[in-house]
Amino acid sequence: MPSTMNDSDTSDVRVLDPQKLRLCRAAGVTLLSVDGEGSWSGVSVARAFPISDPDHYIGFLDSEGKDIGIVKDPSLLDADSRQVLLEDLEVRYFVPVVEQVVQVKEEFGSVYWTVETNRGRKEFVARNLKDSLLELPGNRVILTDIDGNRYEIPDIMKLNRKAQDILVRSL
Repeated sequence: MPSTMNDSDTSDVRVLDPQKLRLCRAAGVTLLSVDGEGSWSGVSVARAFPISDPDHYIGFLDSEGKDIGIVKDPSLLDADSRQVLLEDLEVRYFVPVVEQVVQVKEEFGSVYWTVETNRGRKEFVARNLKDSLLELPGNRVILTDIDGNRYEIPDIMKLNRKAQDILVRSL
């Protein structure tokens, strides 16, 4: 039986040498060059393990979303490249931390939140909490609103009783 697999179907991960990699930004666009291999414009970055190991295994994608490669330890990048990487990761993984629930209200299957975060006061709506919550160890959760924004709650047991009840019921 003939194989239908082509080069784009392979699951090989290309590991990039951080000593040969350079990142910079021009006109708001991230540029990546790998010595002796090539350059890419409009590069985006993604963590392979954003929750369990956010400081290692950073992937680079070209402007079409195709894999360029991965760096195992980005701390080995030169200082300028590391700064560009950290800025890009901050934008991609912007997750305000909920410090206090000011008000929470359930209505017709939606939950309306007013919270104080490490980035200021936020108001958002979450529907179907069972699908909008990611439970993590230590009573920690990531809550995703209807627009796809994520909020980290470091310990649901430190929230007010009403917020606790709503969250615990949905876990």
